[in-house]
Amino acid sequence: MMGEIFTVETRGIGKPDYSKEVSAGRERAGLTLKYNQSMVVLALICTDIVPHPYAISWVKDLIPIAGSARLIDISTGQATPYTVPKGYSVEMIQKAFGGNQDNEVNLYYDGLYIVQPNTTLSGGTYVYENTVAAYTTLTLDPVAAAAHLIDVLVVNRGGAALRGAFTMTGILEAVGTKPLPDTKDCQCPFCHHLQTVKKGTTVIKCNNCGETYYVQDFSHIREL
Repeated sequence: MMGEIFTVETRGIGKPDYSKEVSAGRERAGLTLKYNQSMVVLALICTDIVPHPYAISWVKDLIPIAGSARLIDISTGQATPYTVPKGYSVEMIQKAFGGNQDNEVNLYYDGLYIVQPNTTLSGGTYVYENTVAAYTTLTLDPVAAAAHLIDVLVVNRGGAALRGAFTMTGILEAVGTKPLPDTKDCQCPFCHHLQTVKKGTTVIKCNNCGETYYVQDFSHIREL
């Protein structure tokens, strides 16, 4: 005996097709590094929190009116200029800035001012940018024929001391050259002594003043 054949009303349009959308439902672009790449993070936190965590190299005092401060390489504790070695390029892929006073974040290449998309940021403004067409040293030195200095300066243009946080993230990439050494030179935030440590070190006891301080390590990160 055959079952009854009848018509069913169609509702909806079926399963949604997101194949033509880019990163549907994903909140950030993510990061995957090649074998010849490593992360570079330059940051600065200006705060009046007490007690002041001086052992964290990228945490500094408030920037006074008309004053300025440089971003810090948080893997070594050294302030910019950041040295891009010969045979390497740096591509700045992400930035995040925010402060309670009007401020400028200025990028310099070998002492020359490089214009950023933003000029003066209003106090209370937060800027986050995950760039598609990022700033890269390859547009000025396509074959990485020389070393270059990348300097990032935060300037207080407000009417009171500047409190805020400023970060630039980049990718250091070898351009037909040998890998970087397995050591790094870190700077003590207490006495400013430079000390060579094994790459991957994050807790350092200064062999000059004896204080302990912290840096970060990105050498093991391949994907975020």
